[in-house]
Amino acid sequence: MKIEAVKNEMMEHIGDFVHTEAKENFVLWLKDKALPAAHEVAAAYTTALGKSAESETGWCRFRDRVFLPCAVDGFLWLCGKSLEHMAEKQGGHPAPQGD
Repeated sequence: MKIEAVKNEMMEHIGDFVHTEAKENFVLWLKDKALPAAHEVAAAYTTALGKSAESETGWCRFRDRVFLPCAVDGFLWLCGKSLEHMAEKQGGHPAPQGD
């Protein structure tokens, strides 16, 4: 099947993915499966950045040691918090207290 046929098939049935149950399942999948995998990749990336920072100087060292790791971790934290609250509001897994 060619990519154009796949695209056309998906566009024809896009309404199937906009139902409440599909959206709720997607949020839970993102929270339970995709986000933990993204955390693993981010941990490897920030570790590699830390090693790279050792050979950098000035702003490039700041970029590798501070800015990029904070940006990645901050983005994932924000996504995680958002997904926790969405899942809680839709009746999925409750958000942990105290975070």
